[in-house]
Amino acid sequence: MPAPETVLLLGLACILAVALGALRFNRRQSAGQGLPPAVPASLSVGRSELGPGWRVPQRICTVFHAWLADAGEGPEVWASFDQLVRETLTEHLGALRVRCFNVQPGQDTLQPIRQTDKPAPPAGPSAREGLLGHVATTGKEYAAGDPTHGPLLDDLASQSADPWTWVWPVRRRTARGASTIGLIAVGELRDPAALSPEARRTIGPLLSLWWLHVAALARLHVVQRTDQASGVLTRNDFFAVAERSLTNSYGGNEPVVVAVLALEGLRRLDDTRCWRERDALIVRLGQLIAARVRSDDVVGRFADDRFVVLLRRLDSGLGRLIAEKMLAAARTCIAQLGALEGRINLRMGLAGSGFAQPPLSSLLAAAFDAVERARKENVALAADAVRADEAPRAAMANFAGPDECGDAPTAGTVADPSSRSPATAAGPAPRASDEEARS
Repeated sequence: MPAPETVLLLGLACILAVALGALRFNRRQSAGQGLPPAVPASLSVGRSELGPGWRVPQRICTVFHAWLADAGEGPEVWASFDQLVRETLTEHLGALRVRCFNVQPGQDTLQPIRQTDKPAPPAGPSAREGLLGHVATTGKEYAAGDPTHGPLLDDLASQSADPWTWVWPVRRRTARGASTIGLIAVGELRDPAALSPEARRTIGPLLSLWWLHVAALARLHVVQRTDQASGVLTRNDFFAVAERSLTNSYGGNEPVVVAVLALEGLRRLDDTRCWRERDALIVRLGQLIAARVRSDDVVGRFADDRFVVLLRRLDSGLGRLIAEKMLAAARTCIAQLGALEGRINLRMGLAGSGFAQPPLSSLLAAAFDAVERARKENVALAADAVRADEAPRAAMANFAGPDECGDAPTAGTVADPSSRSPATAAGPAPRASDEEARS
């Protein structure tokens, strides 16, 4: 797959090509020359005329360029892009209903792009069956009344609960071939005659190009905010994401726990030229931590030897139990790397908010102080004091299960890292679903 920067440059080149093409159309028209066949002489918008066809792609490009300047970053950009597509098709085709769906490999349902970042989105239409599923799997466009697609699509369209006038795939092409990453579906039109072959050849490819451009920007944003070695957030981005998460938690009167995992001995690995083993350890620990927290917890790498986790909806007692399991799993990963066993020491520090709602800076300072206290006392974990009844062990059932770096503990129990060797200590459970995490 091309690098995000490459895709971004290709998208910008396409935008420039469209703009230059529109300028050429304008010059050809001024000179009395005919327009290319792909650009209609006029395009109906409901019951009004847009004028010369070259103005349609030019207007769409201008609107997209203005939208892109204010689109921002993050998951919210897809909700904004969804609205842009709806408004564009409403303006230029008189569309009364528009839906944009993501197509994910291995997923059986399609999800609206404005909902893909939600923890538990509602079930969407099938990605395998029906008209939308056919377009998603074959990558072929459907347009009502088009005699070229045959009776099969007409039958599928007649069986749809929601009638569709035009459905086309957004295709991404890589060195390994083309794949469908999205669908744009148009329902009823104010004037069915507006969906001419020329309109489909003009508007469809443009909106697909914009989709690919936004997707490239989104991937680039992820790359820029991710620590390349561990795969988790960089320190600066952790602050931004954690502050928002903390605000949301405090708004719902939810306690949080900040955990700091410290790796002692990394410098010795550098000094003894064990660079490959050192890098492999960072990768494995980043994957382990990110996979074992919930989707709205936040993980970042603060320094070469420090990982930080913001755990939502947990008191200090339960946070300590989860930290113990995470430590056991991390020890197992080190043991599996072989040459590092006995050369890396792990410690964790915890700080819980309780219901006092301290700022993020105070929680981080307390957690880092706890790590230092654990080092001085030569213990694996140090935390703020909590009542014994704050941590019901039954709640740990949500975190029980197999782990790729260790065996599975019995549901509802907590692995005691001091009772077993690192090579056999139980790992943490797989990430709990959001429904389980909130129960």
